[in-house]
Amino acid sequence: MKYNVKLLMFFILLSIGFAKILFAVKYENNLFIKGVRPMGMGGAFTAIADDENAFFYNCAGITQIYDDTLQIFSLRADVDNHVAKAYAFYNENKDNILHFTDLSPEKQGEFVDKIVSNMLNCAPNVLVSLPNILFIKRPIDINRSKNSLNFGLGFFSYVKAIGEFDKGELLPSLSYKCEVTGVGILPIAFRIYSLNSGVLSLGVNLKYMYRLVNSKEELSLIEIGKLDFGGNFFDATAFGMDFGVIYYLNSRWHFGINATDLYNSQFKYKKSKIRFGDDKKSDSIADTYDPQEINPILNIGCAYIPEKLYYWPGSYIYTNDNITFAFDLTDLNNPNESFSLTPFKKVHIGTECRLTPFSLRAGLNSGYLSFGAGIRLKAVNLEYAFYGEEKGILPGQDPDWIHGFLLSIKLR
Repeated sequence: MKYNVKLLMFFILLSIGFAKILFAVKYENNLFIKGVRPMGMGGAFTAIADDENAFFYNCAGITQIYDDTLQIFSLRADVDNHVAKAYAFYNENKDNILHFTDLSPEKQGEFVDKIVSNMLNCAPNVLVSLPNILFIKRPIDINRSKNSLNFGLGFFSYVKAIGEFDKGELLPSLSYKCEVTGVGILPIAFRIYSLNSGVLSLGVNLKYMYRLVNSKEELSLIEIGKLDFGGNFFDATAFGMDFGVIYYLNSRWHFGINATDLYNSQFKYKKSKIRFGDDKKSDSIADTYDPQEINPILNIGCAYIPEKLYYWPGSYIYTNDNITFAFDLTDLNNPNESFSLTPFKKVHIGTECRLTPFSLRAGLNSGYLSFGAGIRLKAVNLEYAFYGEEKGILPGQDPDWIHGFLLSIKLR
């Protein structure tokens, strides 16, 4: 017990130290693919990380993968509720949008009022990620105490697009941003059995990142009607490093720390050779942007696998280790969203029940309900999650509801 307490105190002090070291201003979006399985559990996955999601949630978790694993394809998609609303509005008003200039002033005014009443504050958000190829090597024993080493390699890419309708001074307008992101990740993790109590896994991610960005503000109805989005593309590369820890106190309790982009990885954007729309409109845009830092993120969490589940005092059922409860605190070092200001936004609670080959999940993601389900066959994995997410700073300020889907093919 004495050694357990010491290790837990070390774990807590390590978390506090990271929170101070990683204090930085947030500029650039993190290169992070949210897993469908974790989001079905409310985003609480830091101390679990026992599958391919470990590449992003906690690289130390790859020590729990005991077979050589090759993922040859993965399709990940997120669609929020605003997409359906925007798509329905476009279908209903397609002619007015494409031929806005041909409408009479009276019809133009009526259509503008319709946009204002139906589409303001509508921000469609879509993410598509594929093919996401990865390999994880089974544990390699490195000495007689059965300490082991795991390593892997992954190539991930995704396209994320978000738009928002603004009122504008004269007419409603559309602002949008589109990101094409690619990242290569090399995770290396050690599992240490030779402790006086418990098992410790330490992991590090080495990352090479690429991002292509296209955005434009206040796109007019006339430009939308002509499908003339224009603008320049800017791209950049960067290197990054993540660090992860999972301490297995016993077979029931696990504790995790995940720190991403430790050294304030920077994107130094330059104008890309890619062009779209009218190039003449982009002459005034600078050839480079100031370097954009990726804000480090610190997450801590714990997971509990109960032996028994009590449904009445003195009455219980054995779980056969098929139920997991998890709790996370995320983004603890964000100076723009301090824990004292937004404590509930950082809280993630989830549970998973595994009934091979099916899984059921539920949780709270920053105070919003989430649930999910999955089926894992020999080589094919299907996942679904529905969850709420806070886009604002304060809970309840700007909620977004998202459907997440995953199809992956893995060989073990």
